[in-house]
Amino acid sequence: MEDERKIRILLVDDHVLVRVGLSGVLARTGRCEVIAAVGTGADAFEQFQRRRPDVTLLDRWLPDIRGEEVLAAFLREDPEARVLVLSVDEGEEDIHRALQAGAKGYLPKSIAASELLAAIETVYSGGTYVCEALRPRLERRGRRPELTKRELEVLTQIVGGASNKEIARVLGLSEVTVKVHVGRVLQKLEVQDRTQAATTAIARGIVHLD
Repeated sequence: MEDERKIRILLVDDHVLVRVGLSGVLARTGRCEVIAAVGTGADAFEQFQRRRPDVTLLDRWLPDIRGEEVLAAFLREDPEARVLVLSVDEGEEDIHRALQAGAKGYLPKSIAASELLAAIETVYSGGTYVCEALRPRLERRGRRPELTKRELEVLTQIVGGASNKEIARVLGLSEVTVKVHVGRVLQKLEVQDRTQAATTAIARGIVHLD
């Protein structure tokens, strides 16, 4: 017989209206029980240790610590922790990083209540879930060449508007070497110039503006 015990949810989001709204949505499903709703990473870890939720809904951006760091703390405490990342970020790299960090799924905050429940049920049952609308982005990301660590550093500088000379100074490289890296970045991103590289990096979630 299928398990009909309510799924105990820890909800972590720094916006009180989001917490209230999601708590109401989950309560109306009749399947979920929000056992705690908190707005900081510190409170999230405290509640995780104390309450041991079945599934955690975790925002990526918290006022005291990034969501990925909270996720890492959960997994150190319990390697079997089931965490769904819930975020406004919908770039392919955002999804990839969350899953690589150990999240069991990734959802946009615009998700419909029915799919939210489906995702929770899937993760609760031991599976993984990426929002249907975001799956093609993750698939496209898997077909693209990876940027090296140095190329990512160069791309981050490009997004910040730095010239080759400035990048060379910041990263301790020669301008010739920077030029080579810039060329490889443009090639891997399949763009024609630095402006396109910057907009593509932001759109895909490769680089975030502070």
